Amino acid sequence: MANPLASLRQQKLRIEKVENTAVPPNTERTLFDRNGPGVVLSVWMALGGGNAPALDARLRVYYDGSSSAAIDIDMGTLLATHWGAGSTGTSHSCEHVHVEIDSTNYSTAFLLTFPIPFGASVRIAYFNINAGQTANIYSMVAYNLTPTDEANGQRLRGKGARYVDQRVTRTASSTTTLAQITGGPGWIVYHSYVGGIGAANLSWMERNFSITVDGEPTAQIVATGTEDWFDSGWYFHGRRDYNTSFHSYVGTNQPPGNVNVVGMATDLWSKWGGVPFTTSAVVRSLPEAGCTTGDTLCWCILYYQ
Repeated sequence: MANPLASLRQQKLRIEKVENTAVPPNTERTLFDRNGPGVVLSVWMALGGGNAPALDARLRVYYDGSSSAAIDIDMGTLLATHWGAGSTGTSHSCEHVHVEIDSTNYSTAFLLTFPIPFGASVRIAYFNINAGQTANIYSMVAYNLTPTDEANGQRLRGKGARYVDQRVTRTASSTTTLAQITGGPGWIVYHSYVGGIGAANLSWMERNFSITVDGEPTAQIVATGTEDWFDSGWYFHGRRDYNTSFHSYVGTNQPPGNVNVVGMATDLWSKWGGVPFTTSAVVRSLPEAGCTTGDTLCWCILYYQ
């Protein structure tokens, strides 16, 4: 008979924390810095100080002493909380992401549980952008050290467009490349997306997503529509700020003053076991005949490679 406790963790668990710390504008604060090998098991944060510290500030992950972050994405895009999240539902979860936000003051708490394996070293940081607001932060990073690099060099990485400095404005007929990944093997495991900013109507959600892997001449993964990709339909039946399934949620949905804006997130690991690729992957947002409006958008895609 198999040991019923076999799935419990064997390595010693450790937590590194930051507590009640002020982070001035245009400042990066290290949350976690360790030599490896090992695995970060979760990153929890609470963010206060206004809209910039909670939405436009960035989570950064650096590996092996590199000065270039493998993940460098703003919180509002990563968590799909830009433009009015929390106005109806204040708590959202999928398998590896949980977020809570107070729409009156933007105070946010979130938990990420995508494993972050590391080899020689890893550094995780919070960057408060230069927007005139001082952040007040708390964090807990749970991790364990391992004798060897159990992920054999594969790391959690990100592609995307931050809202403040990288947002994309498109026409109704535009194709938007969301991620172009070269090399492998790997898996795409998470997709968040905030769109419809400046849109004339909700028809921008008629757009489809496609993922082409390993140089296939024709994409074999093509969605039927934007909200469909995030496990809903019919423009959410009028529901606002809610979990569409165990795997996805709507963080922002047609908030007052921004009635065509929607922010969504889906966990592709829990839903499909990730989207595997061997040599390459390209993720696109496609035009569709039913889309009659342009808009502005931002997004995040997390993947292992």
